[in-house]
Amino acid sequence: MDHLQKRLIVLRSWLGAKEYFTALKAMEFARTHHTGTRKDGVTPEFSHQTFIALYLKTVSKYLLFPEETFVVSFCHDLMEDHSRSHGEILNRFGERSAKATEILSKKYQGIAKTMEYYYQEVAGNPISSVDKGADRIHNIQSMHGAFTKEKQDEYIEETEKFVLPMIKTAKRNFPEQEPVYENIKLILISQIELIKLK
Repeated sequence: MDHLQKRLIVLRSWLGAKEYFTALKAMEFARTHHTGTRKDGVTPEFSHQTFIALYLKTVSKYLLFPEETFVVSFCHDLMEDHSRSHGEILNRFGERSAKATEILSKKYQGIAKTMEYYYQEVAGNPISSVDKGADRIHNIQSMHGAFTKEKQDEYIEETEKFVLPMIKTAKRNFPEQEPVYENIKLILISQIELIKLK
């Protein structure tokens, strides 16, 4: 049994025990779309979504909207990368999840958001802000060997210029989630410091 299958078993069991049935449906729906490999050409694409969800499991008691945050962890790339519509996400998973998924889409139907607007919008949503932070944690952890040195440097620059300030703003906007934002911030800063040591 591979790592992805083990993660799916853990998530199905935990989400089911929490009665997060909408999140379970989102996981299975997203899994039918993320069928390829990541940029390293080896790792299953859907391992990214399962990593985010497993991270969220560790901080779930601090989330304002836990089930919806899990839904969006699975669906966050569907509008941008797989052309799923806002209406489809809305009909399947509800308004809160559809809005957060739309916010996390940097480009949709050919329209791209500026970085400033994108991160401002993310910081103003309690679900998107957490999922974006968790998404960035995994992207930085898994970029070695998958991205060129230049792309890695761009990711670090974007994290320092936009992601960390977004986390700070979101913490002010949603103080109930402060432990989550602090955890994300510390992990990201530690990752960046380690990469810069190389």
